[in-house]
Amino acid sequence: MMKTHTTVALVIILITLGLCPMASADKSFNVRSPRGNRVNLMITSCALKTIRIYNLEFSEDGDTFSLMAAPNGSADAIKGISIEFHADSIPVKSEFVDIGPGKTMQEVYCPESFDEIVIDCFGY
Repeated sequence: MMKTHTTVALVIILITLGLCPMASADKSFNVRSPRGNRVNLMITSCALKTIRIYNLEFSEDGDTFSLMAAPNGSADAIKGISIEFHADSIPVKSEFVDIGPGKTMQEVYCPESFDEIVIDCFGY
């Protein structure tokens, strides 16, 4: 049942992002993780301009967070993003991943406790 709620929340987020492809401000959403805690999911304006997000999802047990995305613009480009986990506004874990070319699925392990996920762009 929790997975259904999480999936529905993430689908709503993706629909919102799909309707606003020219977003110029950070987007922030409150979602419930499979572990039962509320998580603020923030996607920066830089990330929204750099990549196209197709799917965001927690694993059933909440141990991993996955992202399916592709670079905006050139299909041959590789874009770098960071996925940061915060607890009480303090970064507890950061992962840097490359997106592209084409749709790319990236999975990162979640720390034991966190209350925010920030998806941002970096590098080239």
